[in-house]
Parts: sequence; C-alpha cells; structure tokens
Amino acid sequence: MKLTQVLLLALAVLTATPAVAGDMVDRIIAVVNRDIILRSEMIETFEMVKGEALRGRPAGERSAAEAELKGDILEGLIANKLMEQAMDGAGMEVSDADIEAAVADVARQNSLTVDALYAELKRQGMEVTEYRAELAKQLRQYKFMNLEIRGRVKIADEDIINYYNQMTADVTPDLAWRLQMILLAYPATATTDDRSRIDAEADALLGEIVAGKDFGEVAAVRSDDPAGKANRGEAGVVKGSELSPLFASKLEAVEVGTPVRVDTPGGIYLLRVAEQVDRAKKPLAEVREQISRVLYDDAMERELQIWTEEERRRAHIEILL
Repeated sequence: MKLTQVLLLALAVLTATPAVAGDMVDRIIAVVNRDIILRSEMIETFEMVKGEALRGRPAGERSAAEAELKGDILEGLIANKLMEQAMDGAGMEVSDADIEAAVADVARQNSLTVDALYAELKRQGMEVTEYRAELAKQLRQYKFMNLEIRGRVKIADEDIINYYNQMTADVTPDLAWRLQMILLAYPATATTDDRSRIDAEADALLGEIVAGKDFGEVAAVRSDDPAGKANRGEAGVVKGSELSPLFASKLEAVEVGTPVRVDTPGGIYLLRVAEQVDRAKKPLAEVREQISRVLYDDAMERELQIWTEEERRRAHIEILL
C-alpha cells in the first residue's frame, strides 16, 4: 500500500469517532515527538483496507500478511503525525473559503447541490461538521504537499519516452501505412479533352508534391473526394492487404514518402504513404498525458517517502508494540 493512500485513510480515521472492537483495551503503540498513536487508530484503518489489501492471499500466508499490513499502516500513521507537526510548525491553515470551495467541488462532481450533498451525508450517518473537519484536514495536507513535495518533482520528456518504449517493448508489431490520397475524378460525361486536361493536371500536381509542396496543402485545394479534401488528404491507417491490388502494388514499389500516380477508369489518384506505423501501439502523443500522470504520481510517492525518512531521522519516535 502506498504511503499517500495510508495518509489519506489515516485522515479519515482521525476525524471519525474511535471504534474499539469488543472489550479490547486501547493503548498507546507509538510516540511521535509530542504526539501519540493509539492501537484503535491502527485497527480502524486496518479494518477499512484489509478486504482489498489481502484479497487473494492464501490462508497459510494470511497471518503474516495481516502483520505486514498493520506495520505499513503504523508507518503511515507515523508519517501522518510528522506531517501534521510540520504543518503546525509552518503555521499552515485552511480558510473557511477553501472548505466552502471544496464542498462545492465535491457536490458538483456528484451532480448535487451543496444542500443535497449535506443531506446525503446525514443519511449515511455523517454530520456536516465532521465532514467539513475531514475536508479541512485533507486540504491542509494537499496544501502542504504542494509547497513541500511537489516542487521536488520534475518529469522530463526523456522520462516519458523511456516509459513509453518500455511499455511497448513486448508488443507484437502490426505494421501499416498512414495513407494520403488525392482524387481527380473524371466527369460522368467526360470527353477526350476533359480526360487530357485532368491527366495533365495530375502530372502537374504530382510534380509539385515531388518538388516538396505539402501533400495536405494540395489535397485541401484540389481533390474531388469531399472527405479527403476536408481532411487534407488523410485517408487513414491501412495495410497493403486492405487496399486494392493496384494501389498496393504501386505503393510497395516506392519508398515511404514518395507520391505515386494511379490511373483508374473513374479518375486519377495521387497516393502517398506518409509514414509506416505500428497499429499494435498507441501513438506516444495519444498516451503522453496518461504516462505523465503515472510518472508524476510515482515521483510524488518517492519524494514523500524521502521527506518522511528525513523527518523521521530528526524526530523522537518510539514504537511500543
């Protein structure tokens, strides 16, 4: 379980009414500088997360897994105390306006009014003051992490590219072409002169593209395929086997990026393979933001761990289990 997850769970437990099962006698299990951690805090967090955290564990490993989870929870509670103390030392506060904005945001995300949100909380057994207190604690922690932790996190473009390469390294390639197309159609009642004119125009346009004129620019001005004209000649990603044999043979005979002319009974096509792509992989541009979020969350977790270890070295901590 990540430290950030335990911190948030600890906040929820600290704002809730302590629940001590059966006749268990509560006791202090850790001292963090001037603050204490009670066994009930650890047990309550444990009860909240054990279902998910221990799912699938074999019965023979259950006892050891529970002990490990409780240890992780205690470490999270200690980290939470250290953060609370650091926030107190920095005089970090959350205003009523901050809380009101957070409540409004939660209500908006759930398609509720603020009054309806409060009514739903009461229906679930949570008082408004209790909920606002929990929000205040969370906002205070987010504010602290923005100031103390977030500034340490830098995600370089090289990191995103390396992650993408690792993510796609084992994907079986499915190579295809990104095809561009211009159609110069023969009119239904085309005369020999009409065909000669279109034939000459096709050669002229092909010459311009070979000389370096942008294929998309030419297509946007002169193509009788409405969709292709609107898309600047982009005809999608296809494999050679998905095209007519005539088109495929012409394109296979030239290098990627070289335009070709294909004559058909209905008109003249100018075709170009803009690039060879792997359909088995999503383009980096499509997943860049997702990768960036993953790397950012991982980096935040690492930096929080480093900060916590630094604070632990400076703190007086006693474990009383």
